Amino acid sequence: MLRYGHLYGPSTGVDGPGEGVVVPVEAAAHAALLAIGKGAPGVFNIAEPNGEVSIDKARQELSWDLRFRLEGK
Repeated sequence: MLRYGHLYGPSTGVDGPGEGVVVPVEAAAHAALLAIGKGAPGVFNIAEPNGEVSIDKARQELSWDLRFRLEGK
């Protein structure tokens, strides 16, 4: 299960991060692809680190990188 922060970025209607728990839409989509490919069980927080949630499990078990962006964007 992936628990996403509030999405922002291309085609979301939100250009930049707001307050609270947020995540760029491209990095969120990449997390979904990694979770499907690895078949890792569990709950993963997919968000920018801000002290409210821990994203360590997604980084370690999915090799998720918050900085992921599509080429040419």
